[in-house]
Amino acid sequence: MRSRFSRAAGVLLCAFLLLGAPAAFAASVLVLLSESGGAYAEFADALKAERGARGGYAIAVLSRADFSPEALESHDLVVAVGASALRTLVQSEVKVPVLSTLVPKAAYEALVAGDARRWSAVHIDQPFSRQVALIRLALPDVRRIGVVADAETPQRLQPLREAMTGTPLQLVSASFTSEASLFSSLTQVIEQSQLFLALPDPRVHNAGTVRNLLLTSFRARIPVVGFSAAYVRAGAVMSLYSTPEQMARQATDAMIGWTLERSWPQARFPRHFTVSVNTHVARSLGLRIADAEALRDQLVQQEKSP
Repeated sequence: MRSRFSRAAGVLLCAFLLLGAPAAFAASVLVLLSESGGAYAEFADALKAERGARGGYAIAVLSRADFSPEALESHDLVVAVGASALRTLVQSEVKVPVLSTLVPKAAYEALVAGDARRWSAVHIDQPFSRQVALIRLALPDVRRIGVVADAETPQRLQPLREAMTGTPLQLVSASFTSEASLFSSLTQVIEQSQLFLALPDPRVHNAGTVRNLLLTSFRARIPVVGFSAAYVRAGAVMSLYSTPEQMARQATDAMIGWTLERSWPQARFPRHFTVSVNTHVARSLGLRIADAEALRDQLVQQEKSP
């Protein structure tokens, strides 16, 4: 009798698993690139590699120049890669769930408002708490941190002030109203600071301003902390950033989560990150900075600690 009951229970369990359990959902994802090359293409390639390793969704890649709202009809999710792609989707009043990537937090919040179930993001910029922690680890004698901010959005510096609370660091800031006033603001801040922290604002840091900023700071013997690999190659003493591959890994986590739960995680900063150090610039400024990998490992351990 017990044997018959066991066999019957096994049959019922198999029937439930085959008929009653929901089938796995393989999402179709449109990856919309702001441009077809550069970091955007690197992100798309990394996303394809993640898909190949982990599965769970199909990918189609489209450049913003080739986009039309009709392209969304056959897809369940959209990944907007860069601010231009995100802006295009917002202007198209897209109804499909959208994940923003490679876009700074401030730009995302300026473009997107409303339904958190449809919109989410993996911001490209790093949390201020992580930047402050890196500076304290790498350059423990530094006290005055200089930044320049757009006069129209002074509130963006408040999270940085909060991240410095309880530390010996002091914020030295200046604002600018136009490109003509930017250089004088930069010069003023550099003169009063021991370190300049570059924030990912394209009005402050672009191809036309970075060279002057780095030359001015180097002559004043003030190290610059950047936000990209290119920045540290150009002359920043170190940079804290997330690579396209690291961003793609976290974006994949979010997409797989959506296929299981039909909802996005809250918009958040990158979980995976990289530290780069320009040892030549550090030596020229008379600074002794730990190895980049060692600094990154220390940051990871700090963030794991309660």
